[in-house]
Amino acid sequence: MFIFFLMLSCASEDKPLSTENTIQSFVITKGSISKEFNISENSIIGKVNSEFELNQISLAVSIPKGATISPDPTTITSITGPFTFIITAENGENKTYNISIERELSIENSLLEFSINTPYFSTSPTIDQQNGSITQRLPQFVDLTNLNVTIKYSKYASISPDPNIIKDYSSPVNFTVKSESGTERVYQVKLEHMDIDRFESCSEANAWKWFGGDDRTNAPDILPYDRNVGTGQAIKLVKDLTPLTFSIHLREGFSYFGADTRYNKAVTLKLIIRDQEGKMLTSTTTDVPGEFNGGFIPFNLEKLNLFLEADKTYVFYWFLVNGESLGVYAGSSGNTNDGSGFCFESGYSGESKISKNSNLEELNTWYKHEWHFNIQLEGKE
Repeated sequence: MFIFFLMLSCASEDKPLSTENTIQSFVITKGSISKEFNISENSIIGKVNSEFELNQISLAVSIPKGATISPDPTTITSITGPFTFIITAENGENKTYNISIERELSIENSLLEFSINTPYFSTSPTIDQQNGSITQRLPQFVDLTNLNVTIKYSKYASISPDPNIIKDYSSPVNFTVKSESGTERVYQVKLEHMDIDRFESCSEANAWKWFGGDDRTNAPDILPYDRNVGTGQAIKLVKDLTPLTFSIHLREGFSYFGADTRYNKAVTLKLIIRDQEGKMLTSTTTDVPGEFNGGFIPFNLEKLNLFLEADKTYVFYWFLVNGESLGVYAGSSGNTNDGSGFCFESGYSGESKISKNSNLEELNTWYKHEWHFNIQLEGKE
């Protein structure tokens, strides 16, 4: 038995060391995407698509059992150019692999976003990708010779001229977007002032809602000189508009309901304009003379520098200033019929109370109303 183990030990010492020093597989992983590359005699050459960036990657390199690799593939997290791996077999023999992996050059050359930024508003015109054009009409108060824009274009592409130095858009401006691979695409930006008159009128009335204060002493659940009731109306435009005048309609002049007498003094109405998220855009007031006997009451919006965009909802809220303490009311004219278009967006009503410390300046005092209220809107598009 001793002789048997001695012979076995000698046989183990005579077993030759492996000469295997090849790369058996080579895989690059970025996030959830992996790509395996073909291996030639002593090199690995290949490309990844343009969206597969060669940073924040991991390498999985398989080599024979007993062999070693240098450098350690787990230490390589980005590829910026050619490099080598040295595989050392069990017997010490080396083999060098030249690695050359590149990202394909992007062919994308699109202008993705064009934003116009003014002191009063920002807007992003639609880009006609088929014709390579961007057109937008802007309010007269916007200076086209000194405009700030923000441009986004395809990743890896370049653009000329530099949008940061172009300020004058009083005449058309051409931008050339050049892809990483060298192909070019031209976009023309054409901006003009809004100078076309627009008038919308919603005057059909078959119902009237309480508007203003309340002096009644015998109304259920209502204290005299406590509440103020306002009216609102949503609008949606087919085209962008610079509003110049917004008018609301009251059936008659202001009166005391309980005393059944005319007020015969001037009052002030306030208008608040909010966007579809409820953010207040602006507000203004208008005075109504004591001899007012009903009709449309205009609010001058010309100095507010407003720009209303098409296909967006805006809500106009109006109410009697100090309506609670004045205790006078009138009737907001409305239409209870169903329909479509400008005059048939949602109506609103609001109620504030001194006893509840609420105010019609606050959005939470307003709620949707099933009627559509009479309004007029004038402006430029």
